[in-house]
Amino acid sequence: MIAYQELMEHVAREGNTSDNEEARRALEASAEVLARHTDPDTREYLREQLPATLRDHIPEQPGAPALESGELSQEVARRIGCPPERGVRLMGAVLSGIHRSDPRLAEELASQLPDELAEWARDPQGARGRADTGQTDTPSRLDQTGVERALEGLPDWRGDTEGLTRSVDLPVDRLTPLLNQAHKAARELGHGFEHHTTGTGVVFTVRTASIGAVTTRDIEMAERVDAAIAKIGAGG
Repeated sequence: MIAYQELMEHVAREGNTSDNEEARRALEASAEVLARHTDPDTREYLREQLPATLRDHIPEQPGAPALESGELSQEVARRIGCPPERGVRLMGAVLSGIHRSDPRLAEELASQLPDELAEWARDPQGARGRADTGQTDTPSRLDQTGVERALEGLPDWRGDTEGLTRSVDLPVDRLTPLLNQAHKAARELGHGFEHHTTGTGVVFTVRTASIGAVTTRDIEMAERVDAAIAKIGAGG
């Protein structure tokens, strides 16, 4: 069973709530909305796993018609008394808290939720990064699917959501020009990369250290590194 205090603290932290009262309202509203939107088996599993304090908000049978997908976060926002976009973030914080304590329940919920909410249940870190984009000018964190898609355009790179690497073999006299070109590109982009030399060349790594993940900015940096390698490899 998911611990109430732990879930409350998670929602308060991840939802950046003004106080515990807002976190409590988010929990209660999300529990009821999820119960109304899920099938009977998932609803029962939700009742079993959520804290006893929330069970009164999860009826055994839904007392109102199921909500349309786009209405879930709006209903949560209405019950909390906040803007719709805030409702998405708070309901997302509840789902990410469920994921943290019970991934199986989170996956069952995700399979019945619209994409904007399902990603909070399946990939809370990725959803958090995407939610920040455009609000804090933070580059968007990529989930595994996003990384795999990006790697289709970066065939010489390997890695996962925590970092991407590319190894380059080249003569020693080309190493300094290559690194100079890569550092110039990094300054222009306003983003960095890591590297270490080997006996036959250099290994580049891109990741956003501040959040410990690969972001859209890292993909741009990898593309700039590729361009530098192509230029120096051609004798530029």
